[in-house]
Amino acid sequence: MNIAQRIDKVLSLSPDTWAIEYRDRRLLWRDIRGVKNELGRLLDDHKIDPAFSVGLLARNHSCLAAAYVALLGLERGVTLLNPMRPAHQIAQEVADLRLACLIGLEEDFSDQISAAAQAAGTALIALGDSGTALQTKLVLAGRTGIEFRRCDKNTIIEIQTSGTTGAPKRIAISRRTLEGSLQSGVRNANGEADAAELTVKRSPTLMFGPLVHTSGTFGLLMSVFEARPTVLFEKFDAMEFARKLSAHRAKFAALPPTALRMLLDSDATPADLASLSAVRSGTAPLPIETQERFENKFGVPVLTNYGATEFLGTVAGWSLNEYKEWGKTKRGSVGRANAGVELRIVDPATFAPLEQDQVGILEARVARLDGGKSWVRTSDLARIDKDGFLYIAGRADDAIIRGGFKIMAEKVANALRLHPYVMDAIVLGVADERLGQVPVALIERRPGADPVAPVDLGIFARQHLVPYEVPARFVFVDKLPRTVSDKISRPEALRLLEAHGAA
Repeated sequence: MNIAQRIDKVLSLSPDTWAIEYRDRRLLWRDIRGVKNELGRLLDDHKIDPAFSVGLLARNHSCLAAAYVALLGLERGVTLLNPMRPAHQIAQEVADLRLACLIGLEEDFSDQISAAAQAAGTALIALGDSGTALQTKLVLAGRTGIEFRRCDKNTIIEIQTSGTTGAPKRIAISRRTLEGSLQSGVRNANGEADAAELTVKRSPTLMFGPLVHTSGTFGLLMSVFEARPTVLFEKFDAMEFARKLSAHRAKFAALPPTALRMLLDSDATPADLASLSAVRSGTAPLPIETQERFENKFGVPVLTNYGATEFLGTVAGWSLNEYKEWGKTKRGSVGRANAGVELRIVDPATFAPLEQDQVGILEARVARLDGGKSWVRTSDLARIDKDGFLYIAGRADDAIIRGGFKIMAEKVANALRLHPYVMDAIVLGVADERLGQVPVALIERRPGADPVAPVDLGIFARQHLVPYEVPARFVFVDKLPRTVSDKISRPEALRLLEAHGAA
């Protein structure tokens, strides 16, 4: 059964039960089918070739989540555009991508975007919600006779990386990869494939990962694949999350490290999170101290995982039963290889495979990508222990060489995060005439915390790091720049350092 057939089956199971909740308004499964039917009619009426990519300005909104599911149900290739980018950048994307059609909220179609679409011959379809019904309408007719962007016959989604280390790259996700990711995501507590009969679930997914990013795409489509309702958030708010969780009694939640820290700093109580069997955490490194604080405060296990945009989902993670057996002794691990995945560590210079517990570059062989024929090299340094547990040591491009000494930036940032004044931190290498490079720390202040002087933060760092690892300078900001996946943006952080005269 392919993804379109699965969606069609799910939409037919229980049409009058709720599928998506957004701002306390619920869409039913039949509402999604209605969007599917109406989009199909509009695309056909305006002769938009099924081979052409359909753009989706994928804001976290119930209408657009419904449209995303509908397009995949229509077997249309989807190119995701980030609505959080400035309008002039989106307009440039519309011009460059040559899309036959772009779907979004009408309020997101700015004058710049509309003008770019008109010049490119791109049709604009707007979705909206009156509070009682969904509307789908053509707001700009496209032109025919133009060779628009085509989806490769194997491609179903074009998605951008988060741009953590540079400009975002657009990656083609094949039908095989998507369907394999979703099938491998249906797991029981043992981490084994769950072959239970498909029925509409009662416990919802609470989802705030951006639809335009892998976390949001996978979260939404995994819920639909399982016939599970979704509570959709525009962005993470700790107390709103706690309120919804308490109301819906969800058993699992996916929370990146920043969300865990925000919950720790909020007024949320263990009673608010009492329904949770576990929290899954990925997208960014999770400091052991944050994990332990969360587990101690709320009494909920944190199951870390590891993945990348190219894999559309995780390739390693913990099952709940593995956590019960190994959780206390394997702190810092992101779990074991998922079913259908092989992991290995190779030498950064020769790419020869390394023995267990040696740090090198992580490679993965993933069945859902190409049948597991080739090794995919990541940008991450890692090690694998004798029991098969994976530990991420940092990024291969994250090392700072200070006078011949190698510094792992994430290790330094983790040490700084232990200070009560530090909400989050990123450490970057800055050119130095004498030493080649020195580490400089960009610090996000914790709201309401007592101020700390750079010299005192330096003294604190020396208690946790060797002398050459201690940052040469500290720069304090109210908010660190982040990508759509909630990772700290290295290019924007460097620009901030330059603006403060620290780079």
